[in-house]
Amino acid sequence: MRKPILKTLFVLSLLAGFSSCSNDDEGLQPTDDIIGGTDDDGTGGDDGVLQGTVLEGDITEDLLVETGDYSLRGAVIVKEGATLTIERGSTFTVTAEDQAAGVNLVFVEQGGRIVAEGTASQPIVFTSENQNSEGGDGDWGGIGIHGRARMNAPGGTSQSEAGQLPYGGEDDEDDSGVLRYVRVEYAGQASSDGQFEFNAFSFFAVGSGTIIENCEAFEGADDGFEFYGGTVNATNISAVGMEDDSIDWDEGYRGTIDNAVIYQYDGIGDFAFELASRSGENNATPRAKPTVSNVTLRGHNREGKAAFDLKQGTGGTFDNIVGYNYETMIFVNDQLQEVENGDLEFTNAHFYDYTNLVVNNVDDSDITDELISMNEEATGADLSEFEGWTNFDTMGGFEE
Repeated sequence: MRKPILKTLFVLSLLAGFSSCSNDDEGLQPTDDIIGGTDDDGTGGDDGVLQGTVLEGDITEDLLVETGDYSLRGAVIVKEGATLTIERGSTFTVTAEDQAAGVNLVFVEQGGRIVAEGTASQPIVFTSENQNSEGGDGDWGGIGIHGRARMNAPGGTSQSEAGQLPYGGEDDEDDSGVLRYVRVEYAGQASSDGQFEFNAFSFFAVGSGTIIENCEAFEGADDGFEFYGGTVNATNISAVGMEDDSIDWDEGYRGTIDNAVIYQYDGIGDFAFELASRSGENNATPRAKPTVSNVTLRGHNREGKAAFDLKQGTGGTFDNIVGYNYETMIFVNDQLQEVENGDLEFTNAHFYDYTNLVVNNVDDSDITDELISMNEEATGADLSEFEGWTNFDTMGGFEE
């Protein structure tokens, strides 16, 4: 994600904009129009965050969203102590009108939880009416979860760019809920001042108690999956047609990514993996050192870009990786020490249809043998895990 410094005035205006998207001025609708949490007397909850088929506002108590088709309006914030539960087969759409009105997103605060459990035959889909028809910025702000796991900012905590919500702490097993069989489409909406764009999925110091399985980011204007520190594990993830990076990590991320497909359109997008530990503090602790295994990636073949951009002190172990259609497979920028001490390595890798295998931007020395162990028998991702519920599968997967 692009990371310019936010001005205080902008943050305040953004938060004010979030508030303006709520339904406070309209008052509660009749009880029959409110689905979800109830008070002790059986009437709707105080916030009335699900009015008919519109999900909006702060979720301050447990809310169940039954299977159905809904609109997502404004900033939906799951507050500390509350759980948003979404039943399988539900679809949330940002309308063209709400897109024009401001930022629309789902954020989970520290101590809040989201439980969105779809199935292969009934995934949960977050999408937009416009389907990014005009190109450029995405249509809405995606899903962002804030946890209490460790990250490497000074003091161990930070605030997210969007909304300035706190994240970080000492609980690497923190539980922020479940995302299973969830698609996020056409996200990456720009902030009101154009200073940054939202990702499809943003995980801010999310702990390993959180379950991320079978999730897809589709045609987003910024990153598909970004991990800001934390230890959350992601399994069976798909990123298709991202305009920036497909997978991004920094701030000391130490989870696992197992079984992933990345499909970049010709000439579109930045890096498949943009990976850092901490900008300007390459030896900050904890160091980013995830385990990545069973990945297949198809590149955009853009000049000056690579499949993997390794920088700012990141470690990482990569195994059973298949990648093709790139000018360069790997950029190495700030981690010669990680390569030399084994904290950064690729094993069982099959890369083909490229111009450069490794470009060492530090001193031009050849570190290929230290960094990569090649194997033409590598299999990459198990594509069967993406059948029936992903756009990747609908579009036919990888070409033969």
